[in-house]
Parts: sequence; C-alpha cells; structure tokens
Amino acid sequence: MHGFNYREPVIPRSRFNEPGRFGRMFPWLRGLKAFDPGPDALGAVGGPMDGGNPPPQDISQNNPRIRAGYTFLGQFIDHDLTLDATSILERQVDVDGTTNFRTPAFELDSIYGLGPAVQPYLYDQPQGGRLLISPDGHDLQRNVQKRAIIGDPRNDENIIISQMQLLFIKFHNKVYDTEFADMPHGRARFEAAQTFVRWHYQWLVMNEFLPRIVGSHLAASEIAQPSYEFTTEHAFMPVEFSVAAYRFGHSQVRPGYAVGQNRGAALFPDLADAAFTDENGIPQDLRGFREVPQELRIDWAFFFGPGGASPALGQASKKIDTLISTALLKLPTGVIPQSDTRTPRLRSLASRNLQRGIDMNLPSGQALACHLGIPVLTDAETWTTNGTRVGNGPAPLWFYCLREAEVKTGGHRLAGVGAKIVARTFVALMMKDKASYLVQDPGFVPSLGSGGRFRMSDLVNYTLGGGLVSEEVSALPGDDAAVA
Repeated sequence: MHGFNYREPVIPRSRFNEPGRFGRMFPWLRGLKAFDPGPDALGAVGGPMDGGNPPPQDISQNNPRIRAGYTFLGQFIDHDLTLDATSILERQVDVDGTTNFRTPAFELDSIYGLGPAVQPYLYDQPQGGRLLISPDGHDLQRNVQKRAIIGDPRNDENIIISQMQLLFIKFHNKVYDTEFADMPHGRARFEAAQTFVRWHYQWLVMNEFLPRIVGSHLAASEIAQPSYEFTTEHAFMPVEFSVAAYRFGHSQVRPGYAVGQNRGAALFPDLADAAFTDENGIPQDLRGFREVPQELRIDWAFFFGPGGASPALGQASKKIDTLISTALLKLPTGVIPQSDTRTPRLRSLASRNLQRGIDMNLPSGQALACHLGIPVLTDAETWTTNGTRVGNGPAPLWFYCLREAEVKTGGHRLAGVGAKIVARTFVALMMKDKASYLVQDPGFVPSLGSGGRFRMSDLVNYTLGGGLVSEEVSALPGDDAAVA
C-alpha cells in the first residue's frame, strides 16, 4: 500500500521539484529503545489491533468528522507525495540512501505524469491538453491486460482510488474545456489549466483536508506561522511522516463500502487469491487492477455527501484509533506481492507498518512527545485496549499517533505528535515548492466553489454535476482548539 511492489517506477520530474531522498525531521532522535510486544503480535489477526469487520449497521466506529471519501483522498495525496520502493524484507533501511520516486510536492504528478510531450499516451491527441479515460467515460484508460495507463500504478490498487483518479482526470478535462475555452489548443492552454487545477487541489488539501485531519486551529496557525522548514536545496520526505504519522489513514479504512444506491462490496476478500466474482458473475469486492464493473462505479454522494437518515449516504470513515479492520490484516495478492501473501504476518498491513518503523529506526512516540513539549500519554493510556493491557514501554511512533487520536479526541482526528508532524510536513512541502500558491500567491482564493472555499463536494459538483453540500470543518466534532 505504500509502494512495496514497485522496484522500477517512472520517476517524475518538474521545473521546480526533484524526486528526492527520504530524510528525518528529527535526525537527533532515532531508535525505538524497547517494544513489547513485537510487530507480529500487535498486527496479527485476532491480536490487540484487530478491530474486526463490523457490519454497516454498526455505527460505533463511525467518525462524524470525516466522511469515507477523505480516507481515499488521503491515499491519493499520499501517492502524490511519496513512493518508497524498498522491500519490506530489506532490514535496517538506510533512510538517507532511500529514493522517493515521487516529487515531494502537491503537484498531481500521479495525474499528469511527465507531461504530454514525454508521456503522450496519457493524453488525448492531437491537441494533447486533455487526459485520456475509457471510451465510455466510466473508467480509466486500460491496456489489453486491463491495467490502468496512468501516472502512478498504485492509483488502481482498489476501485475507490481508481475512481478517485478518474474524478481528478475529469476535473482537469472540465477545467481545460471550460475555463480556458478562449485559448487555442497547445502548451500554453495546457499549462494554464494545469496550474488552475493544481492550485485548487492545493487549496483543498491545505484548507479542507488538513483541518479535518489535525483540527482547524492547528492547520491555520501552522500555515500562518510555519514551525518547520526544509534547510536543504530541495524538499525531502520525512520518514516520521511517511512511515508513521501519515499512515493514520490505515485505521480509517472500513471493511466494506456502499458505492451507490443498494450497491456495495467488501474492500478485500478473505482469501488472498479469491476470484473477482462469484459463480453468478457478481463482483465480490473492491480490488483493483481490472476494469471497473458497472455495479461498482462510485456515486460520490455516498463518500462526500452529508450524513442523515441513511447511514450509507454520506457514510463516515472509521475512527482514527489503534483498531484496524481485519480486512487490512489479510491483504490479498495484487495489493502486496504474491510471495508475501504466503506468509500470514506479511499479509498484515499493521505488522508491515510496525516493522517498517523498526527498519527505519524511528523514535518512540513518547520520545517525540517529550521533544515537542507535548504531554506524554501514560503507560495505561498508551497500552490499554478495550480494558486489557497489551504492551509496555516506549511505543512505535505509528501506534502512538493512533493512540493519541483515540485518547485525546475520541478518534475524530489526529492530536499531539501525529497532528504536528502532519501539519508541519504539509506546510513545509508547500513552502518549498516555488510553484505552489502559498509561495506565488498566498492570498489566492479559489474561483470555483462558493464563498471563497473549495471542498471535495464542490469538486464533484463542478466536474460531474449534482448538489452535494459539506459541513464547515470547525463545526465538526473534535475541533476544540484546546486539544490541538
């Protein structure tokens, strides 16, 4: 789920950002001194982090602050920023010698690839300013083996993320056709549309997604007065962010989703190599790397729409906590290499995350909390799950960030260490990107949307039509500034 499959990806380039190295935000803090229990025990099916697969009618794990669509927007953003191609089997990874195969910037290289001149097969010819999709308009363009032809192959690993990729491609095409219709086809029109799309995307990331994840108070204060900056010539990807704090999204994943009216499916199958359909040809799950069946085409009202009488319409993401859906502890072939599915511990996303933190020599959550002057969780708060003590001592950074969210905000958003790492990284990346709106025009106001705001509901409405509405972030549960 974070690029373990891909050893030889295409490396994107841009005028202002270079694919960089991974590095450390806190290089003087490293090394988890003690970890009890180990990654296999914590991440095992039936272990302390196994949150089960509750049915849709069970709303006890619903997060009223974050709709289900933001889980996959978060995955889309992750794929825009970072790709670590080293294997989970490569122990004690050299952080400074690990290449990030994405540009560390919010510039949608997963959509645009290397541009129409270098990767013309992504673009509609002869003009070359619009991106290609399937002939029927409901799927990504695919080759004869049904693999998506896109800038980042990971954005086809499940149907929801592939439909998110399609949504952003359609967004660009709508902007190209509508906002710049008075310009002749060519490079100037393409770049004008690309900048327009990127800035609206960046504004959405910084002013809607980030406040939902870390709280509107912390997001606004970090943008106004950044507390961290890259002192290197180019930005790098902090491993405290990519390997730990930003993997909070894994805890938001539900075991299955409603994708439309009376339509839905499990995210992944129980069996690693299960067939895509049952004996009647009915799709069984939302695995990707295939054409999207008509039954599983996404109605975004079920992911970004308001909640209400129907728990499916505007369905919520799962809370941010240490309980992971069992579906992610039994990952199928395609999401991870076939060789890994033969070993139960390597099928567990939780075990993989915990092991990755050890391999990257990350500090414990308690050590970072002390360094940042944040009140440290007690041992009981850190290691108690459902009334049972599940460990002792310093906690892995990823696990600690999830537990902070659970203890301090009831699982509604990140808090403490996790919130600060994510907020600092987002703002530092934006400030290092010379082409970002925060550098070129800090007062930029989106022309799309309403009231000077641009939300995912606005993106869907503009691109596809419809009347989705979105709540004001600061009015949602968990946005108390005192918890920032």
